Amino acid sequence: MKEKRSFLGGLKKWIGSSPAETIVLGPEDRLRLSGKSLRVACREHAFVVELGKQTLHVCPDQPLGRNGSGQARDFLLFDPGLHGAEISQSLRLKPGHTLAIDHREPSQKLVFSRPKHAFRRHLQISHNGDSLDFKDPISELGTYLSLMDVPDGQRPLDTQRRRRAQRIREIFGGPIEALPTSEALELLQEVNALLVSDPYRRKDAMGNAGGLLELPVNLTPVIIGDLHGQVDNLLKILLENAFLETLERGESALVFLGDAVHPEEKGELGSMESSVLIMDLILKLKRQFPSNVFFLIGNHDSFSPDVMKGGVAQSLEWEKHIRLLRGEEYVRQMSLFYRHSPLFVLSKHFLACHAGPPRSEVSIETLVEARQFPELVHQLTWNRIKSKSWPMGYTKGDVKRMRKSLGIEDERPFIVAHYPQEASGSVWLNVGEIPNHHIIYSARPYEVGLFTRVKGEMVAQVYPAEKLTFALETVNDQTI
Repeated sequence: MKEKRSFLGGLKKWIGSSPAETIVLGPEDRLRLSGKSLRVACREHAFVVELGKQTLHVCPDQPLGRNGSGQARDFLLFDPGLHGAEISQSLRLKPGHTLAIDHREPSQKLVFSRPKHAFRRHLQISHNGDSLDFKDPISELGTYLSLMDVPDGQRPLDTQRRRRAQRIREIFGGPIEALPTSEALELLQEVNALLVSDPYRRKDAMGNAGGLLELPVNLTPVIIGDLHGQVDNLLKILLENAFLETLERGESALVFLGDAVHPEEKGELGSMESSVLIMDLILKLKRQFPSNVFFLIGNHDSFSPDVMKGGVAQSLEWEKHIRLLRGEEYVRQMSLFYRHSPLFVLSKHFLACHAGPPRSEVSIETLVEARQFPELVHQLTWNRIKSKSWPMGYTKGDVKRMRKSLGIEDERPFIVAHYPQEASGSVWLNVGEIPNHHIIYSARPYEVGLFTRVKGEMVAQVYPAEKLTFALETVNDQTI
């Protein structure tokens, strides 16, 4: 008796098999993949996959400043019509992993300009280190594979990043290192003068920009959590996606959720050199793009003796360090920066602060005048969600009350930073079983997470970290 096999069972068996021979595509090759599986040598190559009217680029992700010889690299999969032109979504394929184009993955719907054409195929790509397996069992539909036509020795993503690296150096105005004292003081004074009339912030009763930032809908947010002195993570963000290009065109806004300073790594808690450099970078970005860079205050962005980590009074160490390095006036100006920076951001697409929601009803007017209410400032910068280790933390009811008092619907994401939920990872969604309540942490030495908006939806994105401070200085301008 013949064994009956369902279509799905046959598909699973077919997907589990691997092609025996590795082929090398030539420049003129355009191979039909439908109903077949192909193992293709992938070193240094970028590919074009045609999924009906949807085109997909599959490109090696070359870390900046490394030649990558003998090292298997990640591949990025993206829609070439969207990637680089605007802030978009891509897929990452790591060595030893498999990626399937699947309509059941919500984030994939944001990757493609023609998702229906992409999802009609059953495309699966496996990364074997020195080869890629392309599989599509649906023979009735035309899926084609070819090499990307690029100049010899050039990689599309590498070329983009080298251009961005050059622009970052131009914005910073020199090597990526701490500024001389006089230049650093002048920079901070200029930024403080800008903050008095910061855009998208109503004036408070004192005539200063209030505690609430109301971000307009035409600015795509790039929301960055705690950095804690991880300079390379900030540089990585500027090198990725179209974050820098859209910032320069005035189409996006960098929104830092505070805690830029004070390292979190063991053995580094009292070291403040990276904190000096990361503040120089943020202040340079604010001066360069005053209407598109905003820094919300966190609990570490202060000189408070209450800021402790591992027995180290980090804020006191920070104050002492910059006083010795840059003088009393710099300390005074940094205090003004903390005083005049916003505490809460509100947009049609999200709301965010550093730590947690107010513990009582709050109005737009109260957030504007937040500096007049020390307890409110403390809650926005210090609070964390209730847990066994933090029983006095905020709850689902506090988030609900905040939304109701501000007239915010439950579907609008509320994003905070401040307190990582686990020892690893950068993004936690629907934390505390609170729908649309997310936590972002951008200070991991191995990855950097952020939130942004793609096709009208707020999404989390995570990028692998790189050692970039030195790499940006060694990129050969003639290769850009």
